[in-house]
Amino acid sequence: MLSNILYKQVDLRAEICRALQNLVDSNNAILALEGAEDDLILQNRVSKADAAKNIKHLAGFAGNLLAVLFNVYSETLPHHRGYILKCINAYLSITPSGELMDTFTKVTSMLESSLQESGAQTQAEKQKQKHADNKMPPMSHTFMDLVITISIYLPRESFATLFNIASLIIVKDDDPQLQKKAYKLIPRLAESEPGKVALRDRNAELQSLLLNSAEKASAPSRRDRLTAISQIIEYLPSSDLHFIPSILSEVVICAKEVNEKARGAAFDVLVLMGEKMQQGGTVANSKVSHMPDDAPDVPATLEEYFTMVSAGLAGSTPHMISASITALTRILYQFRESVPEPLLADLVSTLDLFLTSNNREIVRSVLGFVKVCVISLPTPLMLPRLQTLIPNLMVWSHEHKAHFKAKVKHIIERMIRRFGIEVVEKWCPEEDRKLITNVRKTRERRKRRKEAGEPDEEGEDDGEKKQTQQPAAAAPRKSKFESEFDQVAYGSDESDESAVSSDDDDDDDFVAGMMKRSKRAGRAGAQTFITEDDDEPLDLLGSKALGNISSTRPKAAKNVTRKSKARTNEDGKLILGDDDDGDDAMMVDFDNKGHRTSKASAEDQDGMGGVDAYVDAVSGKDAVQRGQRGRLKFNNRRDKSGKGDEMDVDDEEEVGREVRAAKRGANGGPPRGGFRPRSGSGGRGGMAKMKSQRRGLGVGKTDGGRVVKSPRGKSFKR
Repeated sequence: MLSNILYKQVDLRAEICRALQNLVDSNNAILALEGAEDDLILQNRVSKADAAKNIKHLAGFAGNLLAVLFNVYSETLPHHRGYILKCINAYLSITPSGELMDTFTKVTSMLESSLQESGAQTQAEKQKQKHADNKMPPMSHTFMDLVITISIYLPRESFATLFNIASLIIVKDDDPQLQKKAYKLIPRLAESEPGKVALRDRNAELQSLLLNSAEKASAPSRRDRLTAISQIIEYLPSSDLHFIPSILSEVVICAKEVNEKARGAAFDVLVLMGEKMQQGGTVANSKVSHMPDDAPDVPATLEEYFTMVSAGLAGSTPHMISASITALTRILYQFRESVPEPLLADLVSTLDLFLTSNNREIVRSVLGFVKVCVISLPTPLMLPRLQTLIPNLMVWSHEHKAHFKAKVKHIIERMIRRFGIEVVEKWCPEEDRKLITNVRKTRERRKRRKEAGEPDEEGEDDGEKKQTQQPAAAAPRKSKFESEFDQVAYGSDESDESAVSSDDDDDDDFVAGMMKRSKRAGRAGAQTFITEDDDEPLDLLGSKALGNISSTRPKAAKNVTRKSKARTNEDGKLILGDDDDGDDAMMVDFDNKGHRTSKASAEDQDGMGGVDAYVDAVSGKDAVQRGQRGRLKFNNRRDKSGKGDEMDVDDEEEVGREVRAAKRGANGGPPRGGFRPRSGSGGRGGMAKMKSQRRGLGVGKTDGGRVVKSPRGKSFKR
């Protein structure tokens, strides 16, 4: 029944696999307890004897359950396989050795057949399968995952088969993902004691395998290849130290990898090689592939290791030179206390010359090297080098690309903090002393502000000020870098020197001012504000939600309330103040155009016709309004109710003129000048001749022509 649920109920697979894994892990945890035979609470109310019985019972059907889990694993997409693989790993740990070997044999045979099938595919089919979305990976990838999982539980007799599988797949450059999985097999074996013994016994075989497959290593598998190299170096015997110079160039190149994890793995291998060389031994240069056969053997020392890495400075490409400088920077910081001072002085003087290079890639690596030297190397060693180092640095203080100017300024600030401003200003060129002056003034300004207790010029708030004034005994600040070297090489605040410097200057934090502005801007940009009404909350799923979200603090909206209702008496006058007897009051509203519309209660509606007329005349749609330049505007536009067009007049005198002109036209003579259209602002000078004449104030339209009423109430028809 459990197998059917795993096959059919896809949504229950995760819970079932975690429950099955919990059965094994909980009982194994009880068996691993020491000195707690009588503590039933610590044992989850299960004794060790019962836990052993439970494990034995689970091991009885582990083989059948593993078969089901293997099938389910092969039918699941790669990004949903994690919990299944953990469950498989748990039951492999309790499977009897006989069943385990049978399972391993079946998986390896299916892997071999799948490799043959994948080799028969054409390149077009592989590309089509590669770019397909939500498609199952090849079966060879699935079986290789299972082989890697089983490997740490196998006896030593089966390791020969494992190494044969790895040697066949590592050289397959047509499938980078499968090659990547093959490299993972070596670090996986190092997790078990039999695997560690096998790595020691077969170290020479693995060395030749990795050296021969260097040209076919793909970019996605580079990180796992470096991890495999580190495991081989860890178990490298002192008689086979020639493997280090043989593989060193590849590791140095990987120090410039774009992938951060691959770059970190390369740094770890460089440090591991230095530690191995520091332990002593003999390096047989005649066994190195790029060395002549009669090359003499040299003792394995740290100085010899620095010499090997420094050989890359004579590379033919800027990329190789830059990678060698980066590698030297890493091992210099790691072994700075073990390297003799003459070697350090030669190294600093040699790298100082590369500051005069015209290649930005090389200079960018040299700037990192100089920063590490200024921070970590002894002061007596660095003071004689400042005479040439500072002028060469100032040359790149005018370069704005790749942040060269900011990097140089930060290095100069470090020099001032450690060696003093007088020493730095002494060797600085005259035309570049503006930078020193700027740093000095900034330092003095910050010191004065600190003594006065004022906030700094970047405007940090009280919370940040209190945080910077906390004593050193408080909780240590969490660094954003993964290692101490990354913090020194790439960091830019005062915490960089805490690991390598013992200076306790009161102005130790002035360098942080250069970067605090951008940090605060990032924190301020991360704050968001939501603007919502008081009536209802904002619907974040609505279409208008984004318009109410802002990165700046919104201002408080002014509480402007518009009274839409007013109380008036029967004469139309507004009633102000509170009135208990509001039955006879009339409510005056505003429509959507701003005009007042009168409403009365149902009881008084019959006797309020006169009041309604007055209110309409004062504030209705047809009320007189002031237009442009103070002209009176009458809204007589025709609508559904039969009203006429709107008319603009200047004042009463103009209305009288038009009335008199219409009167003369009604007596039989043409009006003097007629109703000529006015071309001024507010008139209708562009209208046709038929529409150029205007009606008088309050005159209606008739069929026989236009009727104009005079102010005395007489009508004239023309």
